[in-house]
Amino acid sequence: MGCSECCLKCLSGIPYASLIATILLYAGVALFCGCGHEALSGTVTILQTYFDVVRSPVDALDVFTMIDIFKYVIYGVAAAFFVIKPLRCLRSMSEISFVR
Repeated sequence: MGCSECCLKCLSGIPYASLIATILLYAGVALFCGCGHEALSGTVTILQTYFDVVRSPVDALDVFTMIDIFKYVIYGVAAAFFVIKPLRCLRSMSEISFVR
């Protein structure tokens, strides 16, 4: 019974609410990135198809460059959330006392 008691003691100390929040956060960030990327790509398609806006050959700040910048901002925000949340979860788990 020593091993099962130890396992139950460790499993009772896991912050399940934080784990569920982490999964929901990852799903939300993935949805945000996917929808943002698709919307910006659709905007490029609409501009090229219906408004005959062409990407300038010179490295100038045009609509397409701004859309690319927005895409990279979205990816940066997603990367920050994917790094910060596990660190916060680990910090909260380290504060839990397993001794009762």
